Amino acid sequence: MTNVTNLEQAAEKLAKASRRRVPAKPSTGTYDSSGRRVIRHDPGRLPQILDELGEALKEYGENLFVFAGRPVRVYPAPESPGKGITRARGALILHSVDGAHLAELAGRAALHERYDARSEAYKSCDCPRRVSDAYLSRGYWPELRQLTGFVEAPIVTLNGRLLDAPGYDADTGLFLAFEKIPGYTAPASKPGMDEASSAAGRLIEAVSEFPFVDDTDRSAFLAGVMTGLLRRVLSAAPMMAVTAPSPGTGKTLIAETFAIIASGRRASVLSLGHDDAETEKRLAGVLLAGDACIALDNIERPLKGELLCQVASQEFVRLRPLGASGMVSIPTHALLVATGNNLAIVGDLKRRVSLIRLDACQERPEQRAFKRDHLNDVFAQRGAFIRDALTICLAYIGAGFPAVDGLYPLGGFEHWDRLVRRPLVWLGLPDPLKASEALRDQDPDLEAMRLLYGSWSEVFGSEKKTAAEVVSAGMEAAPMTSEYVHADLREALQLVCSEKPNARRLGFWLRSHRDRIVDGSTLRQAGLDGHAKVARWHVMPAANAADASIPF
Repeated sequence: MTNVTNLEQAAEKLAKASRRRVPAKPSTGTYDSSGRRVIRHDPGRLPQILDELGEALKEYGENLFVFAGRPVRVYPAPESPGKGITRARGALILHSVDGAHLAELAGRAALHERYDARSEAYKSCDCPRRVSDAYLSRGYWPELRQLTGFVEAPIVTLNGRLLDAPGYDADTGLFLAFEKIPGYTAPASKPGMDEASSAAGRLIEAVSEFPFVDDTDRSAFLAGVMTGLLRRVLSAAPMMAVTAPSPGTGKTLIAETFAIIASGRRASVLSLGHDDAETEKRLAGVLLAGDACIALDNIERPLKGELLCQVASQEFVRLRPLGASGMVSIPTHALLVATGNNLAIVGDLKRRVSLIRLDACQERPEQRAFKRDHLNDVFAQRGAFIRDALTICLAYIGAGFPAVDGLYPLGGFEHWDRLVRRPLVWLGLPDPLKASEALRDQDPDLEAMRLLYGSWSEVFGSEKKTAAEVVSAGMEAAPMTSEYVHADLREALQLVCSEKPNARRLGFWLRSHRDRIVDGSTLRQAGLDGHAKVARWHVMPAANAADASIPF
């Protein structure tokens, strides 16, 4: 027998065997007798298998969502905290679904079968890991439910709809991850102003032993409670900042109160990193995990930075998560609460803060005696507090969002202004942002601008000077003395340059503060020095700035 004959016979045997392995009927969209989907893993059908798996996961639907471009599930955080992050026991967070876990979920969602040549029939099998990995690699899962976030308390939507039934709400993309809350009863759909005023009074009574400076701070406290409950539907919200002159005044307790009412547990505490990169990674971690309330506790340095500004005022931020190389777009709908002694908030962040001031007027405020255990009371009355906070919001919505006289609009925080700030002022309470106005006067950058603008005008008048000329004048010493000719200008230069004044540092500062108006004066660039080709500057009245031309 020739080799060709042997090859022909071998080919015939392979053909017969392959015909035996071909299933008798299609393997797409089949169900067993109990109605459970059956997925058959036949060779050459990977795209169809992935489609079937997507449909099976959609039908299964139990606690599986897409959040920030990745499949996730909601369940308690592990006991061991992450670096720089401390969470209460049992805190719910979002967990990414990897290939191994998806294979398990696929096994729960459908019956998986593989054709067995020996028995010439399909037999049950586990979902192959290559299939679950391939499904995750798609990067787009329109069949799965899109998750905006999860909440652990009833919430009111932007159009006034009350959500207080556990489960997924398709219109908002919110997953209500709670069961019956003791003490909670649904508020009226259209409560009146009197009901809302009574609700606000009960919430303020719960913190009656806290030494708020005045009613403005009590109003800001109410704003913090309402923001914690509504934050998931607000595109942006100010950061709550709790400050006091001495330790032990109750700053952390206020932050914990916000978290307990919103989530039923104490706040997740985030330690700021040693640099912006470390802070970014930690903040990305808690935002990706879906924490509802993030406490920046006991801040000892001035609070500032682009990232905190973006988290407070933007609906999404692009961050690089810890351990990842790529950037992801992450929702920012978590309540940020910063606490600190004589908390310093500088730069653009001060416009994005609602300040709560406490002052016990005692040397050792931690030694005060209280009539009750505050946190135990908040846990016990949480359901009633939720109802009261939502009543305030629903009353204002039910009244048709009436206009509030004398309240300037808050750009960038329109939803928060509409559902939190205006309802409180409508009830006759102070503007919860009023105390924050003091941050402007306490801003060291603003103090430096005032000092430099004033001394510049005194020394140079309307003359146009380069940065080098200003430094030279400021550092000029008086003959035969240890004094400086322009002492105020020198002090201002030391303040704005942070170190020994020089033209490079001052030039950078001037460029970053160009056209800023302080106390009626502004800094303008006045063309270039003809010889050295460097910028010239002058300080002038802001009223004349619009008419000034900049020659180049």
